[in-house]
Amino acid sequence: MPGRLKARKAGKRKAAAARSRQNDPRPSGRASVATRLPSRNPGSAAAPGARVAARPRPVKPIGKRDLKELRRLLEEERHRLTEELEAIEEHQPELEHQAGMDLGGSYDEDFADVAGDTFEREKGFAIESSVQALLTQVEEALARMDAGTYGICAHCGQPIHADRLRAIPYAKLCIDCKAREERANAIRL
Repeated sequence: MPGRLKARKAGKRKAAAARSRQNDPRPSGRASVATRLPSRNPGSAAAPGARVAARPRPVKPIGKRDLKELRRLLEEERHRLTEELEAIEEHQPELEHQAGMDLGGSYDEDFADVAGDTFEREKGFAIESSVQALLTQVEEALARMDAGTYGICAHCGQPIHADRLRAIPYAKLCIDCKAREERANAIRL
């Protein structure tokens, strides 16, 4: 009799696995990690391959040493972006002079040359706009640092992890809020 009971339980497990494979949207048909059954033994650890919910670790506020390092990174980035904007502005009068000549109406110019020059001007304006936006973010981060609100998420108010700030020193949002924002933006598109 015990052998029949074991066989019946094994059959039920196989049937449950087959049902979960039928409902699995993935082409492989394998049961996902989330659909695996946990161990029925209450004293044992989680079943192999089962998902274990990770508890988020509390993030410590930024220390003074980290704050000095991040201020240095922001100031270096501000200096680099300022130099890049100056280089773009030095080159821009040449492009504007060419634009005036192109729009003069001379038929000697090839339309492909005019289109290429227009494309280059537009690309230059886009790059300048991008660099200016980044410089604005760096300036805002330095202002938050002076106000004492640097390193705190603008959305949830939790501290931003120091590793994230080292990677993106002008970040306003913690990684979780930024991920939510990007998902929301992806849905709108």
